[in-house]
Amino acid sequence: MLELYDHPISSNALKVRFLLAELGLEYQRTRVPIERPRPDWYAEVNPLVGIPSLRDGDLVLSESNAILRYLANRERRHDLYPVDPAARARVDMMLDRFSLTLRPALFQVEAAALGFTPQGGFGTAPGDPEVARAKIEAAAPTLRTFDGLLASDGYWLGDFTIVDCAAAPALSRTVRTGHDLSAFPNLERVRDLTMARPAFQAADSAR
Repeated sequence: MLELYDHPISSNALKVRFLLAELGLEYQRTRVPIERPRPDWYAEVNPLVGIPSLRDGDLVLSESNAILRYLANRERRHDLYPVDPAARARVDMMLDRFSLTLRPALFQVEAAALGFTPQGGFGTAPGDPEVARAKIEAAAPTLRTFDGLLASDGYWLGDFTIVDCAAAPALSRTVRTGHDLSAFPNLERVRDLTMARPAFQAADSAR
């Protein structure tokens, strides 16, 4: 059976649980402490000690987007991760764009609003609404750019793909942070569509 090393508050772990639920795969969960330094037993699984990691027999994978690609390929879900080179490249490009540009902008808002520290994660420092508002303003140009990159209907690329699994946790967290997305209708639509999926609701409730 698949084994997922995760923690309930990890957005990267949530994206993997989301896809596992979409695929209908059973798996065992092993909880990794969110606090740093992380235990030696987990460093033996993943020397970089990031969360999550996935074990499938003799294969151990870390890096959440790599796990998403692997699982979609493993299950031959080419609707989620195409085999056509051009279609696959668009998925890969959007995964990279999200991870390298949009995710960091959203994280700055989350860290201020929800009280993040590197040692203990969210909720281990007081939230600062004033700083969060400033971070929301600073993130607006990036969100505006991404809003223009998204499909005009449906999900990130129109049809549901692993890009939506990757982005859903961070977009859903805007509800908790009070980050109003109404000025970015494509991002807001995609957030609401993914949050409404039964697989996301099952994965998000698995805390």
